[in-house]
Amino acid sequence: MSGIHIALSRESNGLKTKRVDVMRTRILVVESSKLLTDLLKQYETTQEWQIYRAYTLKEIRQCLGRTVIDVILLNLVELKQNGIVILKKVRKLNVPVLLINSGNQLSLSVEGMKMGAFDDILMPFNIDTLIEKILESSKAKIKVKSKFPLMERFQNVLIAATFAEAGEAEIAKTYLTDNKVK
Repeated sequence: MSGIHIALSRESNGLKTKRVDVMRTRILVVESSKLLTDLLKQYETTQEWQIYRAYTLKEIRQCLGRTVIDVILLNLVELKQNGIVILKKVRKLNVPVLLINSGNQLSLSVEGMKMGAFDDILMPFNIDTLIEKILESSKAKIKVKSKFPLMERFQNVLIAATFAEAGEAEIAKTYLTDNKVK
């Protein structure tokens, strides 16, 4: 999520603050084409984003094992039924999912929306529209976080326990450490 960490350091003339780290909205793009990922990477600095890319369920698990993702862009058409399987798994993580659809498989988008996807976007799309949808979905996650911080911590413990039971210790550890759950 967007935000700035401030570090205090003691100097001879007193305390000094400095900007240490800008936390970025972490976006996972699940599709086979690098074009969308490359396009979004052009906006990383101005939008305070960090873009990750995956195509298979294994790559998604690896990415989730390294970091907590804030928004997922999922191309259902390229992945067909596998995309629905992926959506079912990632929705358990309470991460907003934006579906990308080329328009010839609207039934997949409808099914995805029924399963809890945050929104969908039809290709070809205007990049400004996509950026706006990404911002909306990340704000939705921020509202949930700030409104129910204790609930979110509890949810992260449950998510971590679920991953641990499934033998995904690295992913479980990520949800405990990245979300500051003790």
